[in-house]
Amino acid sequence: MNNFGIVLENADLKKYNTYGIGGKARYLVMPKSVDKLKELLQYLKDINMPWYVLGSGSNVILPDDDFSGVIIKLDQLNNYKAKNDIITVESGILLGNLVTKMLEDGYINYSPLLGIPGTLGGAIIGNAGAYGKTIFDDLISVTVIDEYGNCKTLKKDNINYQYRYTEFKNTKNIILKAEIKGIKGNIIKAKEQIKENMQKRLATQPLEFKNAGSVFQNPINQSAGHIIENIGLKGFTIGGAKVSEKHANFIINYNNAKSCDIINLIKLIKEKVKGKYNLELKLEQIIVSWDSNGIQNSKT
Repeated sequence: MNNFGIVLENADLKKYNTYGIGGKARYLVMPKSVDKLKELLQYLKDINMPWYVLGSGSNVILPDDDFSGVIIKLDQLNNYKAKNDIITVESGILLGNLVTKMLEDGYINYSPLLGIPGTLGGAIIGNAGAYGKTIFDDLISVTVIDEYGNCKTLKKDNINYQYRYTEFKNTKNIILKAEIKGIKGNIIKAKEQIKENMQKRLATQPLEFKNAGSVFQNPINQSAGHIIENIGLKGFTIGGAKVSEKHANFIINYNNAKSCDIINLIKLIKEKVKGKYNLELKLEQIIVSWDSNGIQNSKT
């Protein structure tokens, strides 16, 4: 398996997600090229071994159980190129690094996204956004590879996407790269706005604790955090998981939380909100389970 790239055996998944939870994976592989990724997928198919693609682990809830398959990370697929105001970039690049490189080239349109953790691939899957900007706003196309090694490029108009959701959430397609429209503007002003946004994040989000970002989508014209706070769940704990006292739409790992603690807390929040407001909160994070295919499953 070392022919495909960097390989770790019995990888502790607590090191590879921002909640700091999970068991161990039999293998963790970081392919060194798209061709090696294709070869890896074919090899895993031939030996009937399950696999799961993990970005930076910033929007997922991994299981407590060990995984008998392969975790695929695309960290080495991070090439960036800007030409004629079109940025072509591979999915393994960290979103913060993408925004920084775009700013270096004079493009300010993704600057509101600086501070969102995760890779570009993960940001595309969940249509990540902040401060009125989403990743899909200036997306031109996405290139994916399916589980059989077939590659195709999809124009944005041919992708089903909406607020914090895309069709990629429920498929085994792996995002390889994207084309993004670059829009030039006032770099100094953009950097000042970034600084202001970062100060807001530090003041309002529990960044000092392990967490995976916003737990629920905001209902239309409402704040999930305010709703959860209004039913008195700020600071509520199950096991080592706690509803943040700084922002109620964040669950933090404050005392060696397990996946089941976080999931049970999510279920409780949903039940309480449904009971009081007859409102169904939609989960923004992805709950992963290890089935025979290593497929992600949002259960709540």
